[in-house]
Amino acid sequence: MKHTRNYSSAMPYSSMSLEEIQEGVSAEAVSYAAGLLVEAVRNYNSKKINSQTLKLSLIEAQMIAANLIANASANLDDATITEQVARVRKAIKEAK
Repeated sequence: MKHTRNYSSAMPYSSMSLEEIQEGVSAEAVSYAAGLLVEAVRNYNSKKINSQTLKLSLIEAQMIAANLIANASANLDDATITEQVARVRKAIKEAK
């Protein structure tokens, strides 16, 4: 099923709190990143594995992406968090 967005019924930001805006942006960013991971799985190629040969379905790629996200979540550590905080803060600072 393909979803289409109805922008005509979008709520103007002026009627939302900063927290509501941040939650929406955060959810959108996570959804976008998950979509990129699904596409990376569907287009993965190495010397041993060719995604075209595997003929992964969209559902299979989505399930693999979900497993990869769960695995990353289960294996967070101080070094990873420290590195990511530094990268994100640098990117935000550069964008300003």
